[in-house]
Amino acid sequence: MPTNRWYIWDGTKNCFMPTRRPLQDPEIAKAIQQLKIRVAEINDRQKLFEFRREALETEPDIWLPDELDLNMIRRNTDQWKPSEYPNDFIIIAEFNGKIIGFLHLSICYRLFDGGPSAWIEDLFVLKKFRGYKVGTKLVEFAREIAEKRGCKTIRLIVGLENMAGLSFYRKCGFKISKIGLATIKLNKFNK
Repeated sequence: MPTNRWYIWDGTKNCFMPTRRPLQDPEIAKAIQQLKIRVAEINDRQKLFEFRREALETEPDIWLPDELDLNMIRRNTDQWKPSEYPNDFIIIAEFNGKIIGFLHLSICYRLFDGGPSAWIEDLFVLKKFRGYKVGTKLVEFAREIAEKRGCKTIRLIVGLENMAGLSFYRKCGFKISKIGLATIKLNKFNK
């Protein structure tokens, strides 16, 4: 496997830093061929919580402060009912019964696109499993869903300082443009 450019988060510098791609574990590389990509179901809630907990524990520096509350994450996971959100797809990468990757795809009507459009809201692969095409397989699965639903585009927001994300999304065929993300918390929903 070639050792090409790779990026890791440096919490002391608060940015992504280039490094050499780590060598793949041959056992994981062989076993990962059994990877299963599918849409999560309601009975996956505990696995989703465990996935998020592990993601927080292994890389605490990359999350926003409001994303670190495990009690809130537990509550949100327990309350998730896929049937209430028919245009949202929680796509999971499952390896030996454990979720190792996650992609949240939302489909909405875009008036000026003249039809439905898809948004990748979240994409995360556990650190140990990066470099094995798990993220690529999640994006490919999301693309299939979007195409079946008649979407004309898939969009996402990635920080322009997120070198790892920018590189990954370009390899997946996304065109990157300068954009910022603005959010507002609604008091009604943050009690």
